Amino acid sequence: MKKAIVLIAFVVLGLAQAFAQQVPLYSHYYYNQFLYNPALAGSQPYGQVYLINRNQWFSIPGAPRTQAITLDGPLRSKKVGIGLGVYRDAAGQFNITGGSAAYRYTLDLGNSGNLSFGLALGAINNRIDLNDINVQDPLDPNIVSTYQGTTGFDANFGLNYEIADFNFGIAVPQIIGNELAYTAIRNTISGEDVRYGLARHFLVNAGYNWDLKGDDNWFIQPNAIVRVTPGAPVQYDVSAMLNYQEKYWLGGMWRSAYAVTAAAGMRLADQFVAGYAYDIAVHKDLSQYTRGAHEVMLGYQWGGSVMDDPELKKKFKEVDEKIGKNDSDIDSLSNEINKNRKDIDENKDNIDDNDDELEELKDKIKTFDQFVEDFKNGKIKPGSNNVYTFNNVYFETNKWDIRTDARTELDNLNEVLKTNPNLKIEVAGHADQRGSASYNKWLSNKRSNAVRDYLIKNGVSPSQLEVKGYGEDSSFPTLDENRRVEFKIISQ
Repeated sequence: MKKAIVLIAFVVLGLAQAFAQQVPLYSHYYYNQFLYNPALAGSQPYGQVYLINRNQWFSIPGAPRTQAITLDGPLRSKKVGIGLGVYRDAAGQFNITGGSAAYRYTLDLGNSGNLSFGLALGAINNRIDLNDINVQDPLDPNIVSTYQGTTGFDANFGLNYEIADFNFGIAVPQIIGNELAYTAIRNTISGEDVRYGLARHFLVNAGYNWDLKGDDNWFIQPNAIVRVTPGAPVQYDVSAMLNYQEKYWLGGMWRSAYAVTAAAGMRLADQFVAGYAYDIAVHKDLSQYTRGAHEVMLGYQWGGSVMDDPELKKKFKEVDEKIGKNDSDIDSLSNEINKNRKDIDENKDNIDDNDDELEELKDKIKTFDQFVEDFKNGKIKPGSNNVYTFNNVYFETNKWDIRTDARTELDNLNEVLKTNPNLKIEVAGHADQRGSASYNKWLSNKRSNAVRDYLIKNGVSPSQLEVKGYGEDSSFPTLDENRRVEFKIISQ
């Protein structure tokens, strides 16, 4: 038994050098980037939870097995996000369990993009399971009574820069680089506790979302990540995913000196996500033994940030521009705030006034019935204030077909336009906030053109109609209402 303890001690001492890649290996980080970088916690406008299970080198007894769960989402302001992560990484007799809570803050750099900072704090437990060791005497008291485990503090720091469709990130897992002491295992030579060193890792990644020309439905998403760990060879992954409407993706990955990976995934019912990846070992000396690796990802996405409301964004942007114009000297502004707290109360009143103005703007979005009444009473005037929303002209998700229940109101509008040939309107299409901005822009154009074609088919002159797609919108409480078509009077 003493020889077994000595052997374990040498293995633990050598883990940081011989197996310096201590951070779990995942294939689905290209989709759930919060796995490695806390600067991406809550970076999407919705909450999300993911489960990942990975079996590596499944043909070898005691091969690495990894399970992880992550949960993240934005707070009321999209500048701030939070996340939680728990993982278990087991290889033979060695088991690592870690958990952390993450916080992200994003700086808006205007036309220069966004810069996010993230910090995750938590704990890590490293233990040795002696039950998996074959010994001559299983009742040996050294096995029965000794618990080989240790727990310590852990931290992860990250940065992420995003501009247009390009992003670049840096993460430093185990940034503290502390040591965990196995007080139940002693080096028989020196008599000291065996220690397990947490090596500081450096992960650098870059990705791009390339919209294929001529078709807004298809995207290619190349991505690369480089792993640098002191005392270990540099590792890198290069991948590319073909994405259709943010609903289906298929691609591959090259992992340096290790494997090629095939991956596929899909979104179900707009909220559920499922993905699968398979590593095919390419190392000539190991491929016949390792037989690759399986990785499965399941996810759920829900809700959206209140700050997605375009009218609310506009109001806050106006307030920010006023503050920026009036307060060019930050130091002077700080002194001024300290001298006069009354300004803070006035700013709070201004926010309340902005909320009232927002409600007034919403009241100006009138229904079709109101349009008919205004038209009869001669109250119709061209301009942006006279925006009318159909009561029933809504669309299914990712569709632009005119539904049967929408034809009654379109037929009524058709009669008004034919009776008044000088009346000219703009037909405006909208989409909900799910999907990319470019796809939603294309989809809203399809919807406004579908209404235009319907009216022309039923006798309306094309010169009376203009169409425009405004893309994504979340100003109404339900997704159905955001998938709508409105119209406003241009001239009469």
